[in-house]
Amino acid sequence: MTNSQIEPMVLQAVRETAVLVDRSNLGVLLISGATRLDLIHRMSTQAVNGLQRGEGAATVLTTDIGRIIDRLILYTTNSMVYALTGENNSDNIARYLMRFVFFNDDFHLKDVSGETAVFAVYGPRAGEKLIQAGFDAANLLLHHWRQAEIAGCTAYVHRTDPVAGDGYFVIGQEADRAVLWPHLLTTGLAAADEAAFDFLRIEAGLPRYGRELTNEYIPLEADLWNDVSFKKGCYTGQEVIARMESRGKLAKKLVKLQPAEPVNAGDQLTANGKNAGVITSVAVGPDGPIALGYVKTAVLEEETPLFVGETVVRIR
Repeated sequence: MTNSQIEPMVLQAVRETAVLVDRSNLGVLLISGATRLDLIHRMSTQAVNGLQRGEGAATVLTTDIGRIIDRLILYTTNSMVYALTGENNSDNIARYLMRFVFFNDDFHLKDVSGETAVFAVYGPRAGEKLIQAGFDAANLLLHHWRQAEIAGCTAYVHRTDPVAGDGYFVIGQEADRAVLWPHLLTTGLAAADEAAFDFLRIEAGLPRYGRELTNEYIPLEADLWNDVSFKKGCYTGQEVIARMESRGKLAKKLVKLQPAEPVNAGDQLTANGKNAGVITSVAVGPDGPIALGYVKTAVLEEETPLFVGETVVRIR
């Protein structure tokens, strides 16, 4: 896997103001019907059945043994729920959810990924730049959203996971891409490519579908504690997740890493010559490579030096 790199100009922009990233490879599902939230509530880790218009939440779909299938970000309207899935994963999630629709469920799903443009604005002045662009982004809570009319187009601003200080999604019709993207750039935002985004989200410790979010890990190991409700009723995978929380002992944890030399995703970490974990993502910045990886908790507690081969890997 090629290590992601970031251009110095983009890095300066994200440190001082904010950058614009095209994240339209995220899947988008449109869910309707009277039991639309009830089904997701019983299938995933977060308590979502009380969400109201303008609100949202991140929740994780897990297997029977608590392993990650995907992390969904939900946005609710009066009659529908929009669900963002992992990159290019909407079809898999649609088929998975429909397997659990019972005869008494009123649950309808449409994949609108190809019709939807998803842009992200990251950086310490992201909210300020969006207000400048005409969005009502002031005091917007995490995963909540507001509608706006921008340059003759209907679009939506959503507060999302912070990267480089703050984070927002701007979501609109794919047909309006040619209007929305350049309009956002008029605020002085710098456009950042896929490599730049990957560097920034690794630096922020944000797990990504297919990298850190796979069926080899449970949400707590991926540091998705805020996406899990420990008060709600049963959901798929609850027993394993609840047991790990109650015992207060995880087998491994996702951590930010600083390799002394370039390494690759998939490389095995060792400590005292024994397997200690795995590198899951790598990027290269002005100070060299950075990475994310899962490391055994016992190794973290003992502060045992980590290596990939002969390369020293420091915990950031």
